[in-house]
Amino acid sequence: MGVVMSGRNSTRGRSVTNKAFTILEAFTGERLELSMSEIARATGLPSSTVHRLIQDLVSWGGLERTAEGRYSVGIRLWEIAARSTRTYGLRETAMPFLQSLWEVTRAHILLAVLDGEEALLIEKITGTRDVPPVGRAGGRLPLHASAVGKALLAHSDADFQELILGKPLVGYTRSTLVTPEALRLELAQVRRTGVATSEDELAPGSTSCAALAIGPPKVGTAAISILGTTGARDLRAMKMLAQTAGRGLTHALASTGPRQPISPRLPQAAPG
Repeated sequence: MGVVMSGRNSTRGRSVTNKAFTILEAFTGERLELSMSEIARATGLPSSTVHRLIQDLVSWGGLERTAEGRYSVGIRLWEIAARSTRTYGLRETAMPFLQSLWEVTRAHILLAVLDGEEALLIEKITGTRDVPPVGRAGGRLPLHASAVGKALLAHSDADFQELILGKPLVGYTRSTLVTPEALRLELAQVRRTGVATSEDELAPGSTSCAALAIGPPKVGTAAISILGTTGARDLRAMKMLAQTAGRGLTHALASTGPRQPISPRLPQAAPG
């Protein structure tokens, strides 16, 4: 979540870098575009500071100014994020498996990693048949109520699991697991079966199945999920497809060869 300050005096002693990060963190949740005044309110920074840092961020490419005079996240940040050692190679290696799942199911296909105390979606192929709306790449899902979240949480270390279990579990629907005891039993089942499910737990009418893919230490673990309308698909078949994709991606990540260059090495121009 973005850092929200209660008053302007709370900005004293903070570095310029910290203030710039706070401005970028204002673009969370559904905040895709913000005006300068909205950014100032969300961050608690003085308007003069916000104006100066926004201009710097626009010049660098971290923010872009829209035709309406508002601001959105700049493509320069996407370029830098694509070089993350956790995701560089993971998305490219996973894409054939995600594409195959989509061709078979026409459902939403998600790829997520653990980030902080949430599941971060790093790739999504949008479904085209009997599928409820879902987030997009860059969005986050709760660990206790989503299939990808349960898969990642179930295979996390015990201390982290207890940290999540010790916090209030938000009930998104009447089916959400909101007691530590129920979630603990669910995570044990995920470890036993190798697949996690979320049936109407995050949104009514939405069912997802996810399986874990294990990569080398620099990549860590990821979860592949199939998401569709509750009752419209065979749940057992969805589980089997997710597990097959997870095992395939695990094998592919273990045998990935040397990294390809991010940009092509263009030939030098011939001397004139």
